[in-house]
Amino acid sequence: MRSTDQNTPNMINYSLGEFSKRLIIHHHDDLFVAHEHLFQNDTPTRFYHHNTNTFLFLIKGDIYLQQITPEKGEEETALKQHQGIWLAAHSVNTITLLTPAVEFCLIRLNATDHIDKSELFKKVSSGTVESTVGRRQIKTWPLWQGPSGQVILELYPPQFKETLYYQKQSSQYFLPLSGTALVYNEKKSLQPFPPYGKVFKKKEPRAIFNPSSESTTVLSVTTAQPDSGRVLLLSKKT
Repeated sequence: MRSTDQNTPNMINYSLGEFSKRLIIHHHDDLFVAHEHLFQNDTPTRFYHHNTNTFLFLIKGDIYLQQITPEKGEEETALKQHQGIWLAAHSVNTITLLTPAVEFCLIRLNATDHIDKSELFKKVSSGTVESTVGRRQIKTWPLWQGPSGQVILELYPPQFKETLYYQKQSSQYFLPLSGTALVYNEKKSLQPFPPYGKVFKKKEPRAIFNPSSESTTVLSVTTAQPDSGRVLLLSKKT
C-alpha cells in the first residue's frame, strides 16, 4: 500500500503492517531521508539490505540491531533514543523492537561509499563525541562529518532567534527532537516545523527560532558544501 500522508504533503507513505509505516521525506541524488514508525505488536522485526552506506538515527524507543557482512560476519548492538549508526552497504540488517513503539530515520548522502571502515556499525551520540559551541552559542555534537556532508545534533539556547540565511550549494534537513522550534521564511511567515522535519533546498531562505525558556535539540543534516556556503539575508534599512 502506498499513499500520500495527509499531514505531510508531497511525501510518500508506505504501509509496513496494520499500523507501522514508512515515510519517504526526501529522495534526491545528494540526500535521501526516510522515517519509519514501527509497533512491536504489528512489526516486531524488520530486515534491511541497502546498496549504499546508510545512517540510522533512532528518534524514539530502543532497538536490537544485528548486521551480517562478508568482511566481519555477524555483529550485534542495542540502540537507544538519539543514538545513530552507519549500516554498511550490502550488509544484511535485522532490527528487533525492544519497546512497544519505535521511530527512526534513515539518511543517505551522496558518495558515502568511502566511509572509513572504523565508522561503520559504531554507535554515536552526544555522549560519544566532543561538543563545540558555534554561532550565537549553538552547541553542536558532530555525529558524522565527511566529504559528502555532515550529521550533527544542535542545541539552540532559550529565546534564540537567528538571521534569515540560505546555503549556496547545500541541501539541509532539520528535525526538532525536543523543545520548541519554529522556522521563518522569506515570506516573513513563522511556522512550526512539520512533525517529520523539513528539507531546505540550496538557496532556500530560512531562520530557526526557539521562543521558549528552555533549550531545543535539533538533528541537522547538511550535504557537501564549499567553505563559506552560508549567506545571510540582511534586512534593508528604510
